[in-house]
Amino acid sequence: MSLAPSVSVICPSYNHGKHVGDFLRSMLAQTDARWELIIIDDASTDDNVAQIARFDDPRIQLIVRKHNRGVAAGMNEAVSLARAGIVAFIASDDLAHPEYVRRVVEAFTENPAVVAAYVSLERIDDLGASLKHQSRLPADWNRRELLRKSFLGPNPLPSPGMAVRLEVARSIPIPEGVVQFSDWIWHNRILMRGDIVLLGEQLVRYRVSSSSLCYRSVGSLAREMLETRVMMDDFLEIKDMGFLAEVFPAEIAPYRLLPSRHLPYVLGRLALMSDIPEKRCWGYETIMRHLSEPGVPESLQKHAGFTYKDLMALVPTEAASLVEDARRLRRQVRHLRRWAVVLAVGLMAALVFLFR
Repeated sequence: MSLAPSVSVICPSYNHGKHVGDFLRSMLAQTDARWELIIIDDASTDDNVAQIARFDDPRIQLIVRKHNRGVAAGMNEAVSLARAGIVAFIASDDLAHPEYVRRVVEAFTENPAVVAAYVSLERIDDLGASLKHQSRLPADWNRRELLRKSFLGPNPLPSPGMAVRLEVARSIPIPEGVVQFSDWIWHNRILMRGDIVLLGEQLVRYRVSSSSLCYRSVGSLAREMLETRVMMDDFLEIKDMGFLAEVFPAEIAPYRLLPSRHLPYVLGRLALMSDIPEKRCWGYETIMRHLSEPGVPESLQKHAGFTYKDLMALVPTEAASLVEDARRLRRQVRHLRRWAVVLAVGLMAALVFLFR
């Protein structure tokens, strides 16, 4: 008789035929056998499904999609099928440490109030060799500090190996229309829901390759620019000025006494402190939208001395400078191309003249 699973490991899989066998073997090597594995093949075009089918274990459930819908949709579907009280997420080109399931279960048992647990990663290349740059999660970061880091800077939390209580995962589905930052949005929503625990052990070997969503390509950078503002919109769900003061204990000092109705204004001012241009643009847009609401301009002027003149002074002009720099570069490239064509035609004419 099979044991009831303690952890439902959810595995999005797409064209990982050359790696999925190693991943499955890493799951079969777990010291705690109380797991189930739900693999969602997202309409792979390689031999991914055939490789998975070679493993005959009742704990492995394979769902094969006819149409590609993306990682987030697959994860949401798998969460709805999970039977364990904890759901964990590992991609099929990564590897689980033999102690992974045991340590995840232990983390939730020792911390009954937490809603999620995150693990440190060992970064590996496409061949499985450990990469030079490694990092571990500091155990002393709390959720408010993590929310502050997430709001002002880059994503502070890793997705591979993260584990969430089932009821929480089902209550906050992963946004399926977002590609690059769907995990980041989910981290923020989890942090707003409750406390988490960070494990310093490298319990997942995370493969970094050109097929990874994190790979720094022109497409991924463009998606990040477009999705940043969608991600930031979630912070507008914060309605408690007291909670905001806990997340930003130093930065909120000038705005601490403002009425709660002006939380969008405060969030906009805080976002303008970010080093990330897209976040500063979001901050300006948020203040601009807030000022469009009835009665807000008068109230802001009364409580903060803020007017439309002050709004115009806040505009992040460096974002416009970056756009202008890009336009100037494109003009220079077009100019160089025209000269290259002229020179090529001239060279061909010279060669024809010389060899007549």
